[in-house]
Amino acid sequence: MAVLDRRTQIQSAVAMLIATQAHAKPCPVRHVLFICPLGVVQSAIAREELRRAARARGFSVIVQSRGVEPPRDPSSDISPALASHLRGDGINTIADPLRKMTREDVAKADITIAFNEAAQAPGLEGARQWKSPSWNSKYDEAKAALAVNIQALMQELAAQNC
Repeated sequence: MAVLDRRTQIQSAVAMLIATQAHAKPCPVRHVLFICPLGVVQSAIAREELRRAARARGFSVIVQSRGVEPPRDPSSDISPALASHLRGDGINTIADPLRKMTREDVAKADITIAFNEAAQAPGLEGARQWKSPSWNSKYDEAKAALAVNIQALMQELAAQNC
């Protein structure tokens, strides 16, 4: 008889837990938008690195990148040395199509981050500004600076995550 009582208690506890979770408010999915002058290097690398960090921590986050004025040929902004570094680090800057920033993009984002001079573009007055060395000529320095910023952003998202 004690076995049935214990089983009944466990089933009741599980039922209460399920009922509590069913009424819990779902966690909002955060939307982060990265913008750089061309949308080819800084914002695309940040997008991929934040996606990687969020996946590793199990966060639901929408991450997009845009350019203020994307070039017709995105490969013209990535030197062979940079392409080699990115491949070595498993970063695919063309994982998403290259897109020009719109006001709608900015309006949908919970957090908008603009790199360097992109922060001066119309519509980005409220964006956070991240400074970045040149990825083409100072890869290790740019990578280190981005890692610090991504870590801080992940801490912020963790504090807001359910």
